[in-house]
Amino acid sequence: MAMEVKCLVNFPDVYFKKYEAVIKNGFTMKDDMKRRDMRETFEMINNDDKPELRILAIGTGEGLVDEGIIDVVSTRFKSVVYVVVDPAESELQKFKDMVTLRNDKDQWKNVHFEFLCTRIEGYLEKRKKEEVDVKFHVIQAFHCMYHFTDPHGILLQLYDMLEKGGMLITMLVSGPWERTAGKVGEYYFDPTQHFFGPSVVRIKFEEQIKDAKIVTKYRAKAIRINTCFDEDSEEGNDILDFITQIPEFRKTAPKEVFDAVFTVIKDNCEQSGSGNDIQFGADEEDMLIFKQ
Repeated sequence: MAMEVKCLVNFPDVYFKKYEAVIKNGFTMKDDMKRRDMRETFEMINNDDKPELRILAIGTGEGLVDEGIIDVVSTRFKSVVYVVVDPAESELQKFKDMVTLRNDKDQWKNVHFEFLCTRIEGYLEKRKKEEVDVKFHVIQAFHCMYHFTDPHGILLQLYDMLEKGGMLITMLVSGPWERTAGKVGEYYFDPTQHFFGPSVVRIKFEEQIKDAKIVTKYRAKAIRINTCFDEDSEEGNDILDFITQIPEFRKTAPKEVFDAVFTVIKDNCEQSGSGNDIQFGADEEDMLIFKQ
């Protein structure tokens, strides 16, 4: 039976410390491959019949991925409504500061932002209470579905909030990281953290929505995890905690649990070309769901 635990998402300050460790070792939310994929994705949207493009952006953090998206849509559409939903006030402030900076450079003037400091559940409840029926052309959820209380139920609600022909985009870890998450989920339970990846999401979604058109984009990425093999390394343990999302994983996990999870991590490592770095696959997969 899975052990109940409070995952990193419940401790924001600790979460971002661990996140900095993986950023330092190669993982990033702002890279050329992601920017290219986002540009291609948003250039697919037909701008002939849309006087106003409406986007709902969930779990944006400070807006590192959103920046490139806004660059594209602000030049292709006369007016853009960009609704941002994220529970981290400090990260939202960074996003707001970025908007101010770009406005000062006379950019993004046709984009109308609405910032809401809440979880997606709070936003959906607010819509229901106020009987809001605004539809969106794009709804995006980047690396945040893991934290939805009911990921598959909420995904269906978001799909219903799309205009006909609209696009729902999810971004999740895939490959080795998804396999590791699945193994962690065999031993741990937290209602604020779900241990899955895009393969599970797609299967569940297609069981409910038979006629949705789904396109996937895959990015191969890696994190250097040399220090994870040193049990006394603070950085290595921070990386392990972020990969597993379990605080103090090495110290608190029963030996058999640690060994089982760490074996999956080791089995999904490769030596770098120079042979000096041990790299763990941190692949990402975008799932683009089009409403027919």
